[in-house]
Amino acid sequence: MTAIVDYDLTRARRKLDELDRVLRSVKNRMGNTLDVRRVCGDVDRLKDSLDLLCEHAPPAGPSEPREDAPSPLEPLPEVPYDPALFADADDEGIGGMRPQRT
Repeated sequence: MTAIVDYDLTRARRKLDELDRVLRSVKNRMGNTLDVRRVCGDVDRLKDSLDLLCEHAPPAGPSEPREDAPSPLEPLPEVPYDPALFADADDEGIGGMRPQRT
């Protein structure tokens, strides 16, 4: 399963576990009513469905990039920049344009 799918399924599992814990607290306060049992049953079915989904998730392979994922970092060389690169650049915030060199 790809790393992104694995991450998303793990997040879904955590959220369902959190919902299950909260519902147990609600059950303790409200009692074992029909509505509480129905919601708890729904959570149990969601957990079972998530388990099935995990079993049928695609095998590990190259992960597809997410739209909201940051682009990979590009390493910068440790050598100084060529001064000619900035020859015609403004010194913004330092006083405007430099005098033209001839």
